[in-house]
Amino acid sequence: MTQNTRRRRAAAVAASFAIALAGAAWSGCGDDEDEAIDAVNEAVENATEQSEEIQGEVNEALEQANENAEGLQQEAEDAAEKAQKQAEKQAEEAQKQAERAEKQAEQALDDAGY
Repeated sequence: MTQNTRRRRAAAVAASFAIALAGAAWSGCGDDEDEAIDAVNEAVENATEQSEEIQGEVNEALEQANENAEGLQQEAEDAAEKAQKQAEKQAEEAQKQAERAEKQAEQALDDAGY
């Protein structure tokens, strides 16, 4: 859910409260007090429902973000492990090449009489 959507919903909730309060004030001027209470209760229920809906959407977005983060974390760990294995393999190959070069150098010295 985008920030604009949240702002619009918050504005709608605020407008609902304002309308309910205005209705309560207006209906308190000689009309039935129960209607004013009902209007306020309805506005509170609507605001509560909207708040719960928004909270549910926020929770879903957080869960999705956590799942994405976990997936990225696993990918990063896999890539690091693969890079480590490749580095170890290259180090072993370099060690073998160094040993071969050393043997060739020793052989060359032996052949030269040293």
